[in-house]
Amino acid sequence: MKNKVYLVRTAGILAVVGGIVNGFSDYLLQGGLIARAAVNTYENLPNAPFDLVFLGSIIGNAAIPLWLLGYWPVYEALKPAGRWLSIPPVFILGYTYSLFPGYHGSYALYAAGFQAQDQQPQSEIMMTLAERMTSYHDALLAVIGITSIIGSIWFIVALFSRRTYFPFWAILISPLAIPITQPLIEMLPGPYGGFIRPAWGTTLITLLFLTATILTWDLKESKD
Repeated sequence: MKNKVYLVRTAGILAVVGGIVNGFSDYLLQGGLIARAAVNTYENLPNAPFDLVFLGSIIGNAAIPLWLLGYWPVYEALKPAGRWLSIPPVFILGYTYSLFPGYHGSYALYAAGFQAQDQQPQSEIMMTLAERMTSYHDALLAVIGITSIIGSIWFIVALFSRRTYFPFWAILISPLAIPITQPLIEMLPGPYGGFIRPAWGTTLITLLFLTATILTWDLKESKD
């Protein structure tokens, strides 16, 4: 059991580190830490320095897989609620975040395409390319959104059982909180919006892993 405790702790710590690193990459995608009104990072790609977007895409791709490790402590924190309230949300949310490298890493390609289109705005080929990139972005985001909502609702149902290690306020850092709060964050005026918006979703995800890691830091040996 002691080895398991150490492994769960390590998994949680690595997931938090992955979240912090990915948060840094989120700022690179918008061109760095900029004091301005909040913007949608995807829509700002034509204006962001390509080298920073490229670096942010690579760093994010390297960091996001560590998130999957974070669902081990999340599972351990949900486990007292029973298998049907602990395994499905972890499986579904883990699947959701396994899609993120394909989503996050594509931003460098989006930026290259949009910036090339700006140089040839009347080119039919470039317009078609931009439309197809947008379609890919929206389709992948839809899959991520649907699975995230299903997994989050299952997670929240587990919280309502009051049999998990999570306090009830953990509902505020469930993945479902991201699409609910993101539009509000995008309305923030400068300079605060530019500081908060880029890594907002990553921050909530990281807080979930951090909370789960703290709550499961000392697993009971008798439960092994």
